[in-house]
Amino acid sequence: MRNGLQEWMNGHITITVRGKRFERFLNMAVRQGIQVWNIRRVGTEVSSCDILLQDYFRLRPLLKETGCRVHVQKREGFPFWLFRLRKKAGFITGVALFFFGLYMLSSFVWQIEVVGTKKLHPEMVAKAAEQVGIKEGVWKAKLKEPQEIRREMMKLIPQASWIWVNIQGTKAIIQVVEKEEQELPDPIGPRHLVAKKRAVISTILPEAGKKAVTVNQVVNKGQILISGIIGNDQRQKAVAAKGTVKGEVWYISNVSVPLTRSQYRYTGEKQEHQYLLVGPYALQIWPWQIEPFAKAESSEERYSPSIAGFSIPIGWKTVTHAEVEPVAQELSQEEAIALAQQIAREDILQKAGADAAIRDEKVLHVKRENGKVYLSIHFSVIEDIAEEQPIVASPPSPDPAP
Repeated sequence: MRNGLQEWMNGHITITVRGKRFERFLNMAVRQGIQVWNIRRVGTEVSSCDILLQDYFRLRPLLKETGCRVHVQKREGFPFWLFRLRKKAGFITGVALFFFGLYMLSSFVWQIEVVGTKKLHPEMVAKAAEQVGIKEGVWKAKLKEPQEIRREMMKLIPQASWIWVNIQGTKAIIQVVEKEEQELPDPIGPRHLVAKKRAVISTILPEAGKKAVTVNQVVNKGQILISGIIGNDQRQKAVAAKGTVKGEVWYISNVSVPLTRSQYRYTGEKQEHQYLLVGPYALQIWPWQIEPFAKAESSEERYSPSIAGFSIPIGWKTVTHAEVEPVAQELSQEEAIALAQQIAREDILQKAGADAAIRDEKVLHVKRENGKVYLSIHFSVIEDIAEEQPIVASPPSPDPAP
């Protein structure tokens, strides 16, 4: 009975037998215990059959006696598969080394990401993680248990209420939940609200304290707007004045704008640099040498494959350099004036504060000289003009001498 597995393990061949006495050759082979199968006639004096590889060398005396000739047509089985494998040993070794290197690289931590921090600086958390063994290039097998890492990091970062470390492929994600610290309001002592600049009162809304000025009144710097002294002449009390006081303030802004501006535009020329990413390192693959542009803008694209949600420490990066060149843009006088007004508005609002609003503006003077336009602009701005001034208690008067 044939055994297919044994035939494959020992190896078998298909032979072509030429001669007039093939039947005699076949009967002698069977009597010698040689296993023969798949016997078929190919031609008048040509037949073929399959035998085991180990029986091939036993055919020589039979061929000599019958006058037949034999030719190996096909080889199958493990010995021949192994022989073909040896011929490709270099390629197979390279593939094996590649996957072994890939496995080894994926056994290390190459990237650390800190998430969830608000007041804590991520670098502080990363340094604490390094103290417990989590750093770039560390072998994952050497890391401690997650619970032990969490306990040690909690000791190093008392501001955190919860820390967890999750290893995803070659990335270590450190998630931090900070403690909610209740902020106590600073104690407020008695104070006035006074004018921080000369203005005309447009709005006054006292919440605590006594109103000391009225709408449309001109006030000078340091003048009390909302007094922190309440009560009458016989009975007074000092409180922290609180409220909103807005006034109209005047500014004069002097701005100059050149009539020729330099801008950059793309020329259409591009260069691409290809990099192989291995962990945190980037190896330039192509091109090896290239003439850089005098001025260029760069952008990059990264590709990092992942398997079953785990990132692989090998990827690809393409850096594109787009050439730009300076171009002179000529402005008309009207365009230069409009640009100067815009620059002046932004500057005034930045000085006046976030809640400020421009009520009116007027161009006082325009002059064109030496390739520039000079403007003098008057602004009327509504802004918050109140600032705090502590109330200092006057020292008690000394007792009269006896």
